[in-house]
Amino acid sequence: MKLFDKIFKSNKTEPADLTTITRTEVLEGFSIPGVIHNMQYHFTDLQVYSDGLISCWEMVDLSMFKDKLNKGWVVTSIPDGEAISIFSLGHWKIEQGEWKHTKETLYDYVYSLVKKLNPTLENLHNYNGNNSKMVGKANVAKHFIPTPIPYHFDDPNSFFPNRINGEKFHFFYRNDDNKTYLAELSIYKSGNIEITNLPKKKIYKFEDLDNLTKNGTLTTDLKIGETVTILNLGSFNVVSGSGVDIKFKMSELIDKFNELNGRENSIAKCARIFEEYKQNPTKKLRDELKDAYEAVPEHQRIFVGTMDTKDYEVRQVIYGDIVKKEWEDDYGYEYPYDDMPKPIDE
Repeated sequence: MKLFDKIFKSNKTEPADLTTITRTEVLEGFSIPGVIHNMQYHFTDLQVYSDGLISCWEMVDLSMFKDKLNKGWVVTSIPDGEAISIFSLGHWKIEQGEWKHTKETLYDYVYSLVKKLNPTLENLHNYNGNNSKMVGKANVAKHFIPTPIPYHFDDPNSFFPNRINGEKFHFFYRNDDNKTYLAELSIYKSGNIEITNLPKKKIYKFEDLDNLTKNGTLTTDLKIGETVTILNLGSFNVVSGSGVDIKFKMSELIDKFNELNGRENSIAKCARIFEEYKQNPTKKLRDELKDAYEAVPEHQRIFVGTMDTKDYEVRQVIYGDIVKKEWEDDYGYEYPYDDMPKPIDE
């Protein structure tokens, strides 16, 4: 063993003596519509990447994706009478569903997308049936779930165009072919708007959105009996349900537009004032906190606190003990956050 070490290690620098570095790669991918069956039927974006990994609420390789299909985690249809849940958009009971894929055709489609992104299928990830690893005593994912970022190029004809990143949201779009689509709306720092998952992409400016919502072209509110089409997934009729109020959804868009342009969004503003109030609890800051909290889109107000406290502490400061009663009625045990200071000048 000593001879082996002498031959193969004598001229090598010990790893401890080297500078540790990392590199970041941008992996191309496609976002396609899908459904996860986890107690309810959840619409989701299946993310397909050039390295053969697919995000379906966890990262899996092609073989594991096939297993997810076979076990019914990823499904290709929603039974009539069940409901579709769309995060940050709404929840609707459906009927007369017509669905495009079987398990086999969806897998083949995903495989074809990987091949389109990586024609030679080089360097595909193979988890060998296990997408986690041990780090110390903890079992962690080999790859964390990515956040898909829409992009466009500022000058597609340039040899080195700049990639412009944005943010995307789901809306319903009543198209000029008299169909209603579940569409993706991507917003960019410049105010450019792209609406996709339609037969033909629509391009708008940020200031166009007001008219689109007023005339009902862009909506979160489906009519009973309305048929919704999700391209490359299927269609269904709406039996009942409701969506996020369009005014709150538009406030969410405005927040993201401000954030893209380096301005404070409403959630960050509320959280900042809450911290200021805790350091210096005054009536003035409590009033400012109330205004800031009520300016946050209603469906996002739970994010002004931590994962545990949500918005309970903020609401207790603003609205008083009614929040404690609400907690105890909902959960059946004593309110745990009863340590918020009252204004010192009250």
